[in-house]
Amino acid sequence: MYGTYRSAFERACDCHCPIHHGQPRSIYNDPGCHCLATCANQPMTLLAPQINGALFLNYHGTLWYVPALEPGHWDWRYAAPVDIGHPLSEAADLIADFLRDTDAGLLPLIHRL
Repeated sequence: MYGTYRSAFERACDCHCPIHHGQPRSIYNDPGCHCLATCANQPMTLLAPQINGALFLNYHGTLWYVPALEPGHWDWRYAAPVDIGHPLSEAADLIADFLRDTDAGLLPLIHRL
């Protein structure tokens, strides 16, 4: 009756992606991927229409950017880490900290449910 919390990186894909369905996901730029930002194995995600994409942390805690194709669909072929030289690199630490803090703040709520 009681569920055990598992991180997004341990959960199986549930969005019927032909590449990842039913499997954990550790690679974010697979060709043919159709995972959604709301997939069970997608980490905490910040949807950012201002930059036509989304930002998320990978399993190592590195901030990644994925461009949007249309609402709710992502161009995973071009997903890439936000590192030095990336247009978002100046804001990367602030955004990554925000995502980590938000995830940590939500964990107690999961255990209440």
